Amino acid sequence: MSDAFEEIQAIKIKRNSYREKLQKRKRERHELYTLTSTPVSSALTAESACPDSNASSRSDHSEYERDVLCILHDSLPSLPITSADLIDQLRKNLNADISSSDIHKILEKLAAQDIIKIKEVTENGVFGYTVLSVTESQSSCQSQSDDTENAESIEMSELNDHVPPEKQAKVDKKNTEDIMSLISMPTIREKESKKVGEQILDLLSKQTSKEKSLAERFRSQGGAQVMEFCPHGTKVDCMKLNGGPGFAEKCKKLHFKKIIQSHTDESLGDCSFLNTCFHMDTCKYVHYEVDGPTAQPKEINDSDSPSNTASNKTLNLDSKNGSSSSSNVGSELTLYPPQWIQCDLRYLDMTVLGKFAVIMADPPWDIHMELPYGTMSDDEMRQLGIPALQDEGLLFLWVTGRAMELGRECLQLWGYERVDEIIWVKTNQLQRIIRTGRTGHWLNHGKEHCLVGMKGNPRINRGLDSDVIVAEVRATSHKPDEIYGIIERMSPGTRKIELFGRPHNVQPNWITLGNQVDGVHLIDPQLIKAFKKRYPDGNSMKPTKS
Repeated sequence: MSDAFEEIQAIKIKRNSYREKLQKRKRERHELYTLTSTPVSSALTAESACPDSNASSRSDHSEYERDVLCILHDSLPSLPITSADLIDQLRKNLNADISSSDIHKILEKLAAQDIIKIKEVTENGVFGYTVLSVTESQSSCQSQSDDTENAESIEMSELNDHVPPEKQAKVDKKNTEDIMSLISMPTIREKESKKVGEQILDLLSKQTSKEKSLAERFRSQGGAQVMEFCPHGTKVDCMKLNGGPGFAEKCKKLHFKKIIQSHTDESLGDCSFLNTCFHMDTCKYVHYEVDGPTAQPKEINDSDSPSNTASNKTLNLDSKNGSSSSSNVGSELTLYPPQWIQCDLRYLDMTVLGKFAVIMADPPWDIHMELPYGTMSDDEMRQLGIPALQDEGLLFLWVTGRAMELGRECLQLWGYERVDEIIWVKTNQLQRIIRTGRTGHWLNHGKEHCLVGMKGNPRINRGLDSDVIVAEVRATSHKPDEIYGIIERMSPGTRKIELFGRPHNVQPNWITLGNQVDGVHLIDPQLIKAFKKRYPDGNSMKPTKS
């Protein structure tokens, strides 16, 4: 609002400056006219003096006529007025040297034009007139103002005629820009509407009490239990870039040190694969290892005491699908240590496992690449017995390459709706983005996707984590451990199962299924009973005879 007001004031100031210039020009012209008319009048002869004096008297009468009309217009409420009063006002206000005969002639002329009505009077033997009314004084004054405005417009046009075309074009352009800037400025209503929208957005972006309580519940006890890598890499580089010797010891972040072997050639630079290099024993490029301890000294607090750990071992759970329930106080499920079953998922009867709140699968998709493990065909993936594991819950399905479209098809076929997608951005040992990935037909893949499918309406914690994981790559098909934390925060304390798992995937309160785990390791008594009943010999690696 203030900007628009300032623009309007600037335009007014500009207009007033034009008016001042116009008035100055009029005064100059009047002075020139006065100077040039004086010598001419003095040079006139006596014979020509009489007509000129008559003309000047006529011009004086016409000028006094306008003044008399203005006085009569101002004196409308106090009419009638005598000619003697008019003479007094003219002499007092305008310093006019006018006689009574002149004013009588002016009044007689106006009366003849039906502009005023007069009456002859004689006071103290002196003849005069009394003005009774004014009929057209307003129009006369209006015509006078119109004449003045016309004169001003003529003067303005004359002034503009003397302005150069280039300057006039610049002035017109600037005036146009001023008008366009005023038009483009937001109105008060638009500003108020925008302000209300910003206030609503600010309110919606604030955490509710429930969200704050939920975030506090899953906050790490004793602060973050991780160590940050130094951006300078090695201690030598950290010391060079940060102020001389001794600084690297003050830097509490993790550093790397070079692994220099007899066959290493430092001039070649760093190995593209670093700690995932398959030929580290013979590779001539530079490799690295962490310099110093990789864990912070752990402080013992009340939350880590054995009594608290034991008290948090049981949760109220819904025995039907493994989801937490506050209403079923009587049904409790122990959070068991890791359990696993060595099996072939193409033949395993998944009905013996019960229901789970969360399923995660990292299938061996046939992505038309040479892989160090066997793959499954598309039809075998579609025929997996995943629907028997859940009535409602979440399914986390890792996909890559051409399997991204097949994974979406399988989700729909198994009865799930894709509700989200997690991206794993891969980094190397030095915490840099990977540019030489081993996968990808056309571009080197530096990320992987995990589709999130939902069946039914499970009770989960929403909005706690991001859908992006930035983590270091490790062995082939070794997914980041951060995914387990995300799943646990979404569905804490519930039964979870991982399909196509390997020994490094086993987690507390998870059951891991895969053909690379070691044998059968079950702790849940109900699950042991059901599994032995279905597989008396404990072998689920081959199809059973029906």
